[in-house]
Amino acid sequence: MDKILNGNSDNSQYRPFLEELVSNSNKSTALFEPAVFFIASNERILSAYKMGYVPPSMDEALTYFESNFSAQKLKCKCKDSVLLAVPFSAHEHIDTPLYLGVVLSASAKEEPIISYLEGVVTGSGLTTKRLKKKKMFPINELLELAGYQMEFTSLANALNTCYKKNDSGSGKLVIVERSEERFVPLFYPSHWDLDHFDAVFKQQHYESKIGAEPFVLLKDSQLFENNYHYHVICAIEVENKPVSLLLFTFETEHEAQKAKDDYEQSIKEILPILEKAYIQEKDVQEAQRRDILLQVTKKFHSTMDIGEVLGEIVEAIERAYPHYHVHLLLSQEWQVNENVSIKPLKYGTESGNSTAEHAYLTGQIQVDKELEDNSKILYAPLRGKQGVYGVMEIMTSEDVHVPQYEIDFIQMLADTGGNALENAELYQQSRNLIHDLQLINETSHQLNSNLRLADTINFMTQQIIESFKAEEVGFIMFHANGEAVVLDGSTPFFKNEDSLDALEPLIRKVKRDKDPIYIGDTERHEDVQLDFYKSVLMVPMIQNNELKGMVVTVHQSSYHFTFENFKLLQSLVHHSTLAFSNSMLHEELERLVITDHLTKLFSRNHLDERIQESMYKQNQGTFLLLDIDNFKQINDTYGHQVGDDIIIQVANIMKRNIREEDIAARWGGEELAIYFPNIEVKIGQQIAERIVKAVAIETSPRVTVSIGISHWSSRESEVSLKLLFNQADTALYEAKETGKNRVVVK
Repeated sequence: MDKILNGNSDNSQYRPFLEELVSNSNKSTALFEPAVFFIASNERILSAYKMGYVPPSMDEALTYFESNFSAQKLKCKCKDSVLLAVPFSAHEHIDTPLYLGVVLSASAKEEPIISYLEGVVTGSGLTTKRLKKKKMFPINELLELAGYQMEFTSLANALNTCYKKNDSGSGKLVIVERSEERFVPLFYPSHWDLDHFDAVFKQQHYESKIGAEPFVLLKDSQLFENNYHYHVICAIEVENKPVSLLLFTFETEHEAQKAKDDYEQSIKEILPILEKAYIQEKDVQEAQRRDILLQVTKKFHSTMDIGEVLGEIVEAIERAYPHYHVHLLLSQEWQVNENVSIKPLKYGTESGNSTAEHAYLTGQIQVDKELEDNSKILYAPLRGKQGVYGVMEIMTSEDVHVPQYEIDFIQMLADTGGNALENAELYQQSRNLIHDLQLINETSHQLNSNLRLADTINFMTQQIIESFKAEEVGFIMFHANGEAVVLDGSTPFFKNEDSLDALEPLIRKVKRDKDPIYIGDTERHEDVQLDFYKSVLMVPMIQNNELKGMVVTVHQSSYHFTFENFKLLQSLVHHSTLAFSNSMLHEELERLVITDHLTKLFSRNHLDERIQESMYKQNQGTFLLLDIDNFKQINDTYGHQVGDDIIIQVANIMKRNIREEDIAARWGGEELAIYFPNIEVKIGQQIAERIVKAVAIETSPRVTVSIGISHWSSRESEVSLKLLFNQADTALYEAKETGKNRVVVK
């Protein structure tokens, strides 16, 4: 193999050809490298030449192919390399069949490689013939200009270039391709009217005239709007049907006849190449479409992310049509990759796009031809089974005819994308619905767990903040007199009087209409001035058609809350209103049970429970038993109503002189009591003396009180309610007996 690669074998005459081939390949194509080109006979490789750095694994594969090559193995693999070869004859006088091949990475696509090798073989075989005069279209020059690619468009472009280079006359070449039932020029000036060209072509029955013989001369003054009236036409046929025309047009009949005589033989020689290239190009295009559709479908089935689906729709169109520009006009505000071009879909307004609107409303693809640069815009609706979700705007290149089969393929891609978009949207909606139901279920479960009102509000506040990304949440209840009260557990914003004043117009509206309120931007509402907060949701709490209160949530960003958030909050409030009412009713009943109706102090039973709890959990406590002096005389002198008022006045003085955790209770009749948990007797005595002085000064009519004090400590051997009460009662009796209006400690 080293001799073959170094040119030292008996077949070194092939080496210059391979060197030239590698040189041309480096210049004209990126299909290769690393690779090894070779020429082989029926049984072995005769000569080879490396292209680029060849890895050891490819060297090993080449050694294997050298010893195992045969005419029956023009395609075979070894490890990560593949051998591809085509029949070849380098010279006319050699009768032995030869093969031109290449060894390259197994990951390379085979079709373009085979096409390239066939192009080289065709060009090399024909250029070795001894031609007496130079041809207008030398095969080797055409193939080189086309990069040895057996693609019809590339060869047609090369043919056009070759004609301009080699012809010295005034003729012009127009290459026309069949597109459905019309013939469309491949390359033409921007001022041409394709509809006029097609109309004249059909009117003059060009296709039937051409079908009579392969190379004809026709006269027509209408096809081109200039002095070129004489046309030499050659048809490229596939399955006996013209698929493309080579149309040489001249100003005089003499020039046209001379060109017919000069070009005919050369054209006939390249026709098989053009026909084969046409078939191959269409096959490759169809394979590309199938591959794109397959890849898109696989992608759509592997993701439920709407952003990925939209990005893949655009990417698929750009892969199929690299020179087209794609924009999405969406009916909803989906989150998409920033690389995807999005335009708003406006319909029903003067500023909207009527063609895009028509495509969206009818679900049919529309073509807009009224563009200054003669390009076209296609509007392909993204259709699902349940509706249209947007429109794909596709701007073509200048002066491009888009055949119906291309439009159908674009619509197929759009439909595939529309169905995937619909599935992703339904999946997301179902997930959102499941999340919403779970949230409602969890909330209802928690609210029905006998939580206290403060715990209920704290839980609901946290749920709303987490679910809606709210910044502030407030619970406002209405008293019987209509007064609005912010419940504990609301966030700090609602504890501010200025905030309630700013919300007052909305609160009045909810009280009046009993309807929820959605505000996306408070700056658009003159009657609402919330400074930093732009988004507001207000949902009334209604039970038995009676407005109990409302839930308010706000955010600094405009339109932060979606309409789905609005609906979900209504559901949450609807399910929680009964629990709120029950919690408030339960706590009100509790309060009534443990509260004395007249003084609003705690009841005797509640006092007993709290002292027992203190004795169980704490180390000490002080108990005060208070009696209003000469109370019977007050009742007899002023009446029982004044007597009740005196009791209330004394109770209020007691409440003003104790802490929140201290317990003031009505002991019975005109006797009142206070318990100080975890307080030394000395401090309790100081408070008692302060109360005695305050009562003597602040009551009207003036009364005095006597107070007996007892104390318990965990260090004592005997601790009980009965003992604590008896000691206080004894001390009170002593205070009464020793002159009243005083404090006695036991």
